[in-house]
Amino acid sequence: MTTELTLDDLRRQYRRDYDPYNPVPIAEHLAEMADRREKLPISYSTRGNGCWVLTRYDDISSVLRRSNRGFISFPNDPDGINTQGSEEGMVPIEIDGPRHKQFRALLDPHFAPKKVALLEDGLRDWANRLIDDWIEDGTCDFVDGFALPFPGVTVLTIMGWPLDDLHTMNAWVSTLLHGVVGGTQDETNAARGKAHGEIRQYMLDLIAARRSAPHRDDVTSAALDAEIDDKKLTDLELFDMFLLMMLAGLDTVQSVLAQSMVYLAQHPEQWDAMFATPDSLEPAIEELLRWAAPAVPTRTVVHDSVDVAGITLTKGERVHFPLAVANRDPQYYPQPDEVNFDREAKPHLAFGLGPHRCVGLHLARLELKIAFTELRRRMPKFELVSGVEPHEHLGLAWGVENVHLTFPAGTRETEGSGR
Repeated sequence: MTTELTLDDLRRQYRRDYDPYNPVPIAEHLAEMADRREKLPISYSTRGNGCWVLTRYDDISSVLRRSNRGFISFPNDPDGINTQGSEEGMVPIEIDGPRHKQFRALLDPHFAPKKVALLEDGLRDWANRLIDDWIEDGTCDFVDGFALPFPGVTVLTIMGWPLDDLHTMNAWVSTLLHGVVGGTQDETNAARGKAHGEIRQYMLDLIAARRSAPHRDDVTSAALDAEIDDKKLTDLELFDMFLLMMLAGLDTVQSVLAQSMVYLAQHPEQWDAMFATPDSLEPAIEELLRWAAPAVPTRTVVHDSVDVAGITLTKGERVHFPLAVANRDPQYYPQPDEVNFDREAKPHLAFGLGPHRCVGLHLARLELKIAFTELRRRMPKFELVSGVEPHEHLGLAWGVENVHLTFPAGTRETEGSGR
């Protein structure tokens, strides 16, 4: 391992600056990351407060496994700032050690496979109500009309939050994770500051109301009743936890859905292949998760020194790694940029790994299964609307907007979502 060079020497030797908000298509960004993987698998970027950028599956998975064993999770931002506006760290993704284990013990039962399975009928009904809002038109804005509200209602239901507030929450999430798309950094900072304040007041008002309300069978009541380190959670601890549930629950599935539907509109043969046999859908979903992984974690070195990608990093250094980059490592996935539903099954990192592996992974898989199944049943053929280009974004979670689809008009089956 490299030990004779100072930290400043290493930073100079491995410098290759990196912009996590670069306004380029995802494929172009991944091509740049592939070039890094070949030429400089670990690099140092001076942006913000500085971070090390990883590109190889093995290096990224190694860091993920070492949460609280060399690395901590706060702040989960490559610039080393608290972008999302949590008070002390979003619970549980930005905390570690024994406290993290206690919070996971609180949340895991609510997202266990048997618990999630109870949501299937409701999810299927909600999917069809959303589809009925636009199926007769023969065209839709897929993100606003399905990808955003579909997982959103599920999260609000699990949390026990008002469903009428879904669109307001989606707007907040978009601002925090993606900034002002096409705007300046000053505009993004101002918008995030405004969103921070509005979310904080909303959550603190919600917590106050629920403290005086009867217990319900939802995550909010469970959190209010819970004791961590033998103490009830404070309002600010609850805020940090609820902020994460909002950000993670409302953005990740919609990103995979939207990216997938753009791809499938451009490759209709793959839309058919997903449903070729009763066993085709599950591996197809896993491949789309690998290909479209939206999450972009950052970890901070907490030990005096740790080894990463062949060099020694000291306490306080940050490492940053889009999970989609690990999932495109050709050492594990031949022709990694291609979507191959017959690909040999290998564990992808779309849900992370180690102690911070996504608590909602079973729910996400169920949501995707139901979404694709009902969309296929109601919309067996579709295309992108000519002249309307989807707009991809990077940031703290990758995704795509402005996804307008056209298809043979169908008939309604429900009263719709009431939007």
